[in-house]
Amino acid sequence: MVDHKTQKNLGVVLILIIFLAAGMGFWLQNKSNDASSEIQYEQVQVKRDDIIVGFDSDGTIEFSKVNLRFGVKGTISEILVDEGDEVKKGAVIAKLDNSDYQDQYQLALAKLDDAREQQQTSLLDYELKLKSMESELQKLKDEYAEMETIPEAYPANEIKLKKMELDNKELEYRNLIKKYTIEKNQDFKQDELQVKMAKENLEDTILYAPVSGVVLGLSKKAGESITDEQDFATIHENNTINAITNVIEYDIGQIKTGQKVYVTVEALPDKKFEGEVSKISLLPISDSSGLVNYSVEVKIKDPGPELKDGMTCMVSFIRKEVKNSLIVPYKAVKIINGKQYVTVIDNNGQKSEKQIKAGFTDGTSVEVLEGLKANETVVYPKSR
Repeated sequence: MVDHKTQKNLGVVLILIIFLAAGMGFWLQNKSNDASSEIQYEQVQVKRDDIIVGFDSDGTIEFSKVNLRFGVKGTISEILVDEGDEVKKGAVIAKLDNSDYQDQYQLALAKLDDAREQQQTSLLDYELKLKSMESELQKLKDEYAEMETIPEAYPANEIKLKKMELDNKELEYRNLIKKYTIEKNQDFKQDELQVKMAKENLEDTILYAPVSGVVLGLSKKAGESITDEQDFATIHENNTINAITNVIEYDIGQIKTGQKVYVTVEALPDKKFEGEVSKISLLPISDSSGLVNYSVEVKIKDPGPELKDGMTCMVSFIRKEVKNSLIVPYKAVKIINGKQYVTVIDNNGQKSEKQIKAGFTDGTSVEVLEGLKANETVVYPKSR
């Protein structure tokens, strides 16, 4: 049986335990609150970098391409280039079997020569006839003149017949001169046109490079047939590479020809290519959502061989840019009494305030014109 004294002692012990537990909980809670109220800081080094303000638009890499066709149909007899070859303007790409076209050209030439020979023969005949007729005409003129001089020596009817004979001969002579003139002035336009067309067809059996560039593709092999409506070769013109993007109407007013652009491709995320706006379409393009876009062409400067036709890219249109400037995060700059300050920390972990002169900002980084050097460490409260 427990006595009253023992019960009293147990009660005191329980009360002490409760107070101790409550005190420990209160201490732990205060400690937790103190820890959570500590300010967390970000540390960054002052560095040099570019600050860019602009906007981005999805696009596609597009090679400046020229598709080549033969001017006539036929069978390919010879291909003088391979895919990937560099060619100069005027270089021969391929040839067709030209035997039929050579025959057609020679036949057209022969017809033209024959027509010219026939003309020369005809003119000689006319000249002989004219000379003979001139003699006959002169004889009739002399006879008629004699009759007119002494009309009483000839019957009136005979004089009349002689006059009619002379008039007919003069008319015949004039008609012969007209025929001679027509024959002499006859041109050979039709025959010459046939020769010209046949020559052009013959020349069209040889395919030349109209521009300098790289052969991207060949559609046929030697011995295969091809028509004048089929592309045979594709040439990448002068290594010209463009980025094509569609810009919504709300942003198109911020773009102008010659504007600086940066282009990045998904396949080369660490490489940035510089370019400039070369063409802005005047005609709108509407997509399925009803938004109005305008096609913009960007010419890439110094493109590398790693760029491929059809690659997906990001086109960054530059509105303003500050290159290779000292920068700090925008959040690190604070205003005290109208002046700009940042908190720096030295190698010993000591913080101090430094007044700076800030310049351009894109809302994320700030250009530092005065007050800091590269590699100094700036600290600022971490965002919660």
